[in-house]
Amino acid sequence: MFNAPRRMGGGSISSSAFLTSPGLSSSAYNDPLASTVPAPGMSGFGDVDPWSAAPTPARSGTPRDSIEEIREGIAGTSTSISGGREGLNGLINDPPPLYVSLFDELDTTGTGQASLASVQRLLSTSRLPASTVERIINLTARDRSTLARQEFICALGLVALAQSSSDNEDISIERLSASIPNLPLPDVKPSTISQNNTLSAPPTGYDIGNHASSSDALLTPSTSTGFNAWDSTPRHTNGFSDHETQPNQISSGYSANGSAFKSDGILDESQLGYWKNLENVQVTLITEKEGWFLQKYKVESDKRSSGEPVSRRYSDFVWLLDCLIKRYPFRLLPSLPPKRIGPDASFLEARRKSLTRFINFIVNHPVIKDDGALNVFLTEKSFESWRKRTKVSIEEESSSKKINISQEMSIPTNLNEKLNFLKNNLNNILISYQKLVNLLEKSLIRLINHSADSSRLSLNLQSLSESLNKSCFRCTSTNDQNQDESQNGITNNCSLCQGVGRGLNDIGENWIRIAEETEHRVITMTNHIESFKSTRDLYLSFRDLFIRHDKLSKDNVDGLRKKVETRSKKIESLRSAAKPGWEIEVDKLVAASDQDNSTITCLLSRRVFIKACMWHELSVVFHSRQSAQITLTWKSFTNDEIESNEKIENIWKDLKSNLENMPIE
Repeated sequence: MFNAPRRMGGGSISSSAFLTSPGLSSSAYNDPLASTVPAPGMSGFGDVDPWSAAPTPARSGTPRDSIEEIREGIAGTSTSISGGREGLNGLINDPPPLYVSLFDELDTTGTGQASLASVQRLLSTSRLPASTVERIINLTARDRSTLARQEFICALGLVALAQSSSDNEDISIERLSASIPNLPLPDVKPSTISQNNTLSAPPTGYDIGNHASSSDALLTPSTSTGFNAWDSTPRHTNGFSDHETQPNQISSGYSANGSAFKSDGILDESQLGYWKNLENVQVTLITEKEGWFLQKYKVESDKRSSGEPVSRRYSDFVWLLDCLIKRYPFRLLPSLPPKRIGPDASFLEARRKSLTRFINFIVNHPVIKDDGALNVFLTEKSFESWRKRTKVSIEEESSSKKINISQEMSIPTNLNEKLNFLKNNLNNILISYQKLVNLLEKSLIRLINHSADSSRLSLNLQSLSESLNKSCFRCTSTNDQNQDESQNGITNNCSLCQGVGRGLNDIGENWIRIAEETEHRVITMTNHIESFKSTRDLYLSFRDLFIRHDKLSKDNVDGLRKKVETRSKKIESLRSAAKPGWEIEVDKLVAASDQDNSTITCLLSRRVFIKACMWHELSVVFHSRQSAQITLTWKSFTNDEIESNEKIENIWKDLKSNLENMPIE
């Protein structure tokens, strides 16, 4: 299944109808799910697969070319140092612990990147001239908005070189490589940047609104004692192979047979506040690979009593989805991202986010959340051994769960009409949501570039302030007379240039504050984009449900009825003829008809159960989740934008106040 489109409901989805979305620049935050849009005029749902035609995301998140240029530039000047290391390569491959701890402190999101604003703030504590800091940034970051681990190590090495050298104007990669054997540790103060980098981690996709301070009141746990179909408290504590509910363990508000309907047969359409008590599962990429290429993920739930996180491979997620599709073919199930040979860091991060949305979708489904295989997936430490020794039931939900007459009567007679309302408009909704995600990610790229440009503006202004004072004829001693006056204690400084220089420094500090706030806004924007993708995943799940329904809901009831009718006529004919041995032949036909009638009864019950499932997924799961996610995501987005703009406004107001005393003449 390498490089193959994802399977949808048992069939592969063609990618030929996809067009690459124009104008979308690739970045470290790109998601292949959002990089394509369906071709105009497509009908049906079989060709709307955002992953199928998506190319591998660009490696812009890891600026390899800069590192390669650095390494190539010092290849011929490598100097052997202690421990068998050579030149800059040795420093990059085996950096001092201080280098590693400083990078870990700046890499708040765990993506292997440090933002330019945070690096500049750290280097500003080195007491080096702004022009030197600017040169170090230009040598390592080039025109990028982030520094990879290797580039950050080079930057710290250049800082140490500049601090130990009297000639800061000749800082270069070649000098760094030659100086490594005797290079001291850089003198910086990381504690000054920790307050500016206390940024929250991205949410899981359904934790919508949790990071918005003004939305806390909306997200307090419900104190209502009423039935909540979205209650995600796990009800299975032991791993088991059968997906049925354990004995004497009945979900609150559900009938004893485990179906998703109340005992009075009325569907729970008004499950208010489901989002207040969502289960949150974190999926983290484990950096150490298993073998040569197998990547594992750390999976940890906040409500499953496993004690410690478990590690899972991508194939384990595939196994889980295959089981759930076979058990719950008529429930909303999310799709998995594809596997790819030689994935880069950007693709792995996009897939990790997609896996996070996938598992959080499942654990918060009111029916599937209690599945035994799901519970084992989230809690069993020796998962591979468990799979080898346990035979997992893949029996369809309808074979073990039944609905009564009152529940059957609660299904609307015009259910197909209601489903068609969504089906006829789902394609347009999917296209719109993919465009929405594309546009938001383009806005995110602009924010990243704005943060980097603000950092460079700050560096440039501080360097300009230093150059301005050095170029003033009144601030420098350019002849013997001025030197004599200086030796005799006579100062000839220019208060005008010094005041302007201080003003430029204030402006530079203002721009670094803008860069830091923009960096924070990048993280919150990334969180919101994940929430929008979660809503998009909901529509994709219903599209896949329609595909599975069209394929799997078919049965041979009509054919069996014709066989029964044919046998009945033959039985009457045999009885009328009354030939010798006719009784034995009639008994065989009657037994066959009885077996077919039993099968017809089961299939008719399955038809009703399928309708009940579709109605529940439409009226309870889809309807409530769609409205809550859209509303809460946009409320949280708006609140964060207001808060961010207010902070930026205050930064400019503070600068305006500081510049009131900046001299003019």
